[in-house]
This record gives sequence, C-alpha cells and structure tokens, in this order.
Amino acid sequence: MKLLALDTATENISVAIYKDGEEFFKSNLAPQKHAELILPMIDDLLKEALVDKNELDGIVLCVGPGSFTGVRVATSTAQGLALALDLKIAPVTSLEALALEALSKNENAPYVVSSIDARMNELYLAVYKNDNGNVKLIDSEVVLPYSECAKKLMDLGIDLDSCALAGTGIEYLKKEGLFARLEPSVLYPNARFILKEGKRKFDSDLALDPSLALPLYVRNEVTWKKISDQ
Repeated sequence: MKLLALDTATENISVAIYKDGEEFFKSNLAPQKHAELILPMIDDLLKEALVDKNELDGIVLCVGPGSFTGVRVATSTAQGLALALDLKIAPVTSLEALALEALSKNENAPYVVSSIDARMNELYLAVYKNDNGNVKLIDSEVVLPYSECAKKLMDLGIDLDSCALAGTGIEYLKKEGLFARLEPSVLYPNARFILKEGKRKFDSDLALDPSLALPLYVRNEVTWKKISDQ
C-alpha cells in the first residue's frame, strides 16, 4: 500500500508517504506559507520515495482543528488530488496526530492531553487514553476558554501528572496551574504520525469519498456572524 499524508492545520506544514512498510516525511515550520509550500513539498517527497502519484492508494488528511486557512489548504489539496486520482481520503484530527506522536515518545503514559492554541483566549482540547499504543478519545474534542479547559481536565478524575502532553495550548494550561513539572513532548502535529491511523482506516474500509472529507473546525460559528450581531 502507498499512502500520502498531509497536514497544514498549524504553523507547521508536513507531508508523509507510506510505501509498503517504509515511511518518508518532510516538515517545515513556515507560518502563512501553507498554500505556497504544500504542493512543492508533495512533489519533492514523491520523488524521494520513488513513488508516482498514480501509484498512490489513498490520502490521509489532517482535517483540523487549527488555523482556519491552514485547515482549508490541506483539505482542498487532498480533495483535489483524490478527485484527480480517483482516491479516497482517511481523515485524522490534528489533536489525535499530536497524541499519537506524544505517545510514541512516552509509551508508558496512561493518557495524553492534546491542546492547540485556538486564539481569542481559547484552546482546542482533547484527552486520549493509551490503548495498547493506539489512542482512544475520551469524551470529545472541544474548544473552550483557558479556565474551562483546566476545569474540564480536573473533572476527569485522572492523574494529570502522569499524562503525556502535546501541543501549543499546554503553555496556557500551565498558566492555569496545571502540569507545573511537565512539558509537551511535541508542539505541532506532523503528517508522519497519522500514517498508521490512516492505514488502519483504509484496511478497515473506513476511508471517505473526497466530498465527505471535510474540515473540522470545532468552532464553526467563529467563521461568520449575522449582520445583526456584527
């Protein structure tokens, strides 16, 4: 199986290829250059992996949440490629991507807290349980003010000091009094770490038609306001 994975949900741009058990990946911390860099990065990685785009079996897409522009860049790129090449798309969230990488570096952690700065004094937040090396979402992925994120974590009743941490939102949770002695093991999602989950979805026939692989904003209403509310 040959899969292409894409992520532009945050400041980091990353692409990865799974080729019959081998992994190839590129990552570039380049804020506001997502649309400019994503296609050249894909082309370069296909050449490095010696994979023709027509040999791809599917696309793994990090659907967000994160930067609204960034999430749309990856989604439109993945949809365009999938339509042109008659492929399906396996969606994975950015918070899950963070958790998967954090768990790869903290294999014995019972839980992973993933959090991304959502701006406007809010955080994207999710907690995952270590499920034999995979991650299992507890509750749901949310966007909340800093203090409400801290309360939500404390209300879970788990040992927060034993959690693995991931994402740019952790620094704000530390300001709320959590994780004083811990640091995130990863700050930005990386396409390399969604390959495994994407392959599982393709193997389980859970991949989607391109039109159904939509961005995950979590906070959809922030993108528009009624005239009367402006």
